[in-house]
Amino acid sequence: MFSTVTVPASVVVGFEQSATDFGGTERVCDHIRTDVSGGYPGYVLGPQNSTLEGNMSTNSATALINGSDLKTRHLEAVAAAVLEGQRPTTRKVYQAAWTRFRTWAKKEGVTSLPAAPVTVAAYLVHRDALGLSLASLAMDRKAISFFHRRAGVPTPTASEGVKMTLAGVRNRAAARGRAEPKQARGLREEGLAAIVETAHLRRVFPSGRTESSRAARWRGEVDIAIVSVMRDALLRRREAADLRWTDVKFRRDGTSRVIIRRSKTSNTPAVLYVGARATRALKRIRPRKPDPLARVFGVRRGRTISVRIAAMCREAGLGEGFSGHSPRVGMTQDLTAQGAGLVAIMNAGRWKSERMPAHYSRGEAAGHGAVARYYARQS
Repeated sequence: MFSTVTVPASVVVGFEQSATDFGGTERVCDHIRTDVSGGYPGYVLGPQNSTLEGNMSTNSATALINGSDLKTRHLEAVAAAVLEGQRPTTRKVYQAAWTRFRTWAKKEGVTSLPAAPVTVAAYLVHRDALGLSLASLAMDRKAISFFHRRAGVPTPTASEGVKMTLAGVRNRAAARGRAEPKQARGLREEGLAAIVETAHLRRVFPSGRTESSRAARWRGEVDIAIVSVMRDALLRRREAADLRWTDVKFRRDGTSRVIIRRSKTSNTPAVLYVGARATRALKRIRPRKPDPLARVFGVRRGRTISVRIAAMCREAGLGEGFSGHSPRVGMTQDLTAQGAGLVAIMNAGRWKSERMPAHYSRGEAAGHGAVARYYARQS
């Protein structure tokens, strides 16, 4: 007796079975079921008809597991594990990109699943013409590939034609001067000093209300702690928002360590150094008996961190262009200015590739290159 389990809509399962497992005549891969009430298609774990039912351009694929020898509890355990295989934010971004592609394909009268390589190429060129960044186009390509692989059909994004199209788009972007990714302004040491100096000033809100002295004092202390810790540990904005008191370890030498349980690029916990100055800032906002699971900075979203950093930089007279990436960018630039090597910076910031730290620090790196050292010895 087969076991069939309907799993949560956010679960993405990529299991495939040969039709011979069920005595069918076609490959059993993706039984089509429309179930998008939760924004993500529903999935069924268990045997289904061996044919692809429905119009694949308008329905969502349901991946299957042969449940002939598995009890329901095993299938549920697999579903739970698969659910953790992709972050909620990634699922949300992929779903949005896929919805945009399907809407465009429907409007143009072409099939979105399975999509022809030329259809994908045309869509990417269309998105480029709208002024979308190369990063956005890369995300479009990943999402299209993901939904095809999940449906068990060949991904059109792997075709040489799509690759050549993207190469052409990148060359066009370079000619237009927009091939480089947008970069937040780096919050460097002097910028941090300006924030510390002005953080406790009372602010006037858009409503005309003036912040109380007590509120300004506390808000300023939290602001200083946010940017100080984010710089020292090279934290991403989401990591700062998710930091809990149980993950802050104070040391006898006046420094501290923060533990990042899960990051954008790794599920392996990372222990990061926080200097004495930032540690003092942390201690000033630490409750006497903190809830171990309470958020250190009292915010839930990375975007809130970005908005807060932009505001404190404006109040400090640093101008516009600062965001939740600024402390990470600024520390990268300061480390480069002090002669830190790219590998050491990659380790500190937990980058898997040298591309972004090299991009952040390219101006400082040029100032420490061979020509700069040559002229330094001449003076």
